[in-house]
Amino acid sequence: MALTFSVLQLLNEVGTMMAIPLYGSMSTELVLSPGQATWALMSTTIFGAATIALLSKAGDVYGHRRLMVVSVVGITVGFVISAVAANFIVLVIGRALTGTMAGQALCVGILNARLSVRDRTRAVAVIAGGQAIGIFTAFLLGGVIIELGGTWRTAFWTGGVLTLLSLVAFLIWGKDSDARRKVAGTRHRIEVGGVLLLGLGLTLLCVGIAQSTTWGVTSPTTIALVIGGVIVLLAAFRVESKAKNPLLEVRLLRGRNLTPAYLVFVTLGVCGMLLYNLTLTLLALPGGALGAGFGFTPFQSAFVFLPMTVAGLVAAKSIPILVRRLSAGAVLVIGGMLLMAAFATLRFGYGSLIAIAVAILMFGFGYTTLLTTALSVITAEAPKETAAGTASLYVSVALASSSLGSAIFAALEAANSDVVEGVAIPTAGLFDIGYAVAGAAVLVAIVCGLVIRPTKLIEAVTAH
Repeated sequence: MALTFSVLQLLNEVGTMMAIPLYGSMSTELVLSPGQATWALMSTTIFGAATIALLSKAGDVYGHRRLMVVSVVGITVGFVISAVAANFIVLVIGRALTGTMAGQALCVGILNARLSVRDRTRAVAVIAGGQAIGIFTAFLLGGVIIELGGTWRTAFWTGGVLTLLSLVAFLIWGKDSDARRKVAGTRHRIEVGGVLLLGLGLTLLCVGIAQSTTWGVTSPTTIALVIGGVIVLLAAFRVESKAKNPLLEVRLLRGRNLTPAYLVFVTLGVCGMLLYNLTLTLLALPGGALGAGFGFTPFQSAFVFLPMTVAGLVAAKSIPILVRRLSAGAVLVIGGMLLMAAFATLRFGYGSLIAIAVAILMFGFGYTTLLTTALSVITAEAPKETAAGTASLYVSVALASSSLGSAIFAALEAANSDVVEGVAIPTAGLFDIGYAVAGAAVLVAIVCGLVIRPTKLIEAVTAH
């Protein structure tokens, strides 16, 4: 069952990341601007952040297995729409639907109900391993299809087929929780007001950030969108905190260990998207450009991320042992320092392919260390009856932060590109500033590691 869930997580990553290596061909065929191409990715994470709470809460009430099927079908439909898109609007709609990523939260709900405390963390490590493999697989799959003469449309059709296969695997090996039985005979009203505000606020904030360097950082439009987005997001949390049956269990964000555990996903979202976008852009630049640039195809670029996959798999296996011997907080600090070292290496060594490979190896260790440790803390402290709803919080935070990472990249790209014969060519400033910003974002995870404290519950989960 854990292996099946791991494959589902892998395919979630494929659905999210597959578009990045395909930016060039999509932009050429659909005549997309760099900002529009970024929205092909950002729409996925924004929609995911806005809908995961709804699907996860519904899973806690109506059964996690049933909602898992809904989620996977939604992703499949998104792939199909993306594959047949004839313009930017249709593409964004399709890419948004591939963000129906409640699967991981629903998996946590099933794991909490079906597995012992001893086996639960082992299953979490397997799922984290699937995520590590998924990123490399996404880049590789897109690259292979283009290398074999396919197009970005072929890649999306392939994603749809793979997602359907994962649905078959889930129907065979995926069990259900006891959610429906536990709430039988009681009435539940699912309130969507807060989630709608969350989606609106996140969209406004991302548009403001992404366009800030085009409109001007201090322009009235930029300021209005950013401030407006923040206000709407605060209103969303206010509505959810007052709701009798909230979709987002905002109260669960508060706690000596839970709050820093959730905030770790801010680092993961922002840093992850900056790393992938910056590094794939760098690898695709013609050789010699900016004193860097390697002229790699999407297929060749995928293999540069292979060290991250290897490191992620090793970390997923070893981190529970390390948490037992040290503490969750100490391990979070270690993971944060690895990420910071990775971005420092990229900032000062992006002209060397060896330096890039070493940095990506460190990033893989650091990223999976933070992910596995924070997820173990959340899983350990989540009430069983709201397991999926609780897990949806960290996935929502991660997806919202990924959207912000994509918006920051779009803003930096617009400010650090020269137009040559109608084509925007990145300048060195994009990588100098971009990797530095990513390194600064790591401070969030390090502070969280310093604040979090070990508890018997967390240590009990990681001790097996």
